[in-house]
Amino acid sequence: MNLVLDLGNSFGKIAVCANTEVIESAVYPTLTMKEISYFITRYPEIKGAIFSSVANHSRELIDYLSTTFETFLELNASTPLPVKNHYSTPDTLGYDRIAAVTGAHTIYPNNNVLVIDAGTALTYDLVTAEGEYLGGNISPGMNMRFKALNKFTNRLPLLSINDDEIDLLGTSTEKAIISGVVNGVLLEIEGFISSVSQEFTNIKVVMTGGDAFSFDKRLKSSIFVVSHLNLIGLNRILDYNDWKKNEE
Repeated sequence: MNLVLDLGNSFGKIAVCANTEVIESAVYPTLTMKEISYFITRYPEIKGAIFSSVANHSRELIDYLSTTFETFLELNASTPLPVKNHYSTPDTLGYDRIAAVTGAHTIYPNNNVLVIDAGTALTYDLVTAEGEYLGGNISPGMNMRFKALNKFTNRLPLLSINDDEIDLLGTSTEKAIISGVVNGVLLEIEGFISSVSQEFTNIKVVMTGGDAFSFDKRLKSSIFVVSHLNLIGLNRILDYNDWKKNEE
C-alpha cells in the first residue's frame, strides 16, 4: 500500500493506492504535512510514497516524506519507468502524461492504448502492448478554447459547456460558440482515434481529466473513462522502482 501525491498548478491530490486500486483519495488547494499526516494516521500500513509536482513546493515537505516512509520517490525526468520512453525530449515531458500512459499500460498490459487527457490542455499519448511510449499530441483544452474566443475578440462572450444538447449549427452567437468549441473538440478526438486505429490494431482508448465526462457520452468511438489514471500510474512507477532497488 502506497501514498501517492500529485501536485498540480491548480490543486493537489493525495491517494492511498494498492496495485490498480485507489482506496481513498482527496483533492486540496495545496499539499501540506497536515493533509499527509491525516492519511498516515488512517492507513498506518502505508510503506512507500511517491511525489509528483509541476508546481513550486517546499524542500521541508520532501524531507518530511523521505524520512517518514521506508520507500520514497520524487518523480523527475531521470526516474526509471516501467514503460520505455521514446520521447526525444524527456526533460520536457509532463509528469502527468508519463503517469497517465503508465497507468494505462498497467490496466491494459496486453493492448495498445491511446490515452486522452481532457484537462486544461487536450493531450493524446500512445503506449504499445509491449510497453513502449511512442509520444503524442498537445492541443488546447475545451475551456482554453472558450477563453481564447473571448480574449482575442471584442464582442464574443466567455461561455462554458452545459448539459444541453449541442446543435450542429448554432442559431445564436452563444449557441454557435458552444457548438463550435464542443463539436470542434469532438471531431478532433474522433479524427485522432480513427487515424491511430488505422495504424495500430488491438487498441483501447482511455480518457481521463476534468472534462472527460463531458465527452464520453457524446463520442461515437468506444472509450473507457478512468478518473484516477495518473494516480494508478504514479503508484506503478513507485512499485517498479521499489522492485528495482530490491533486485540490486
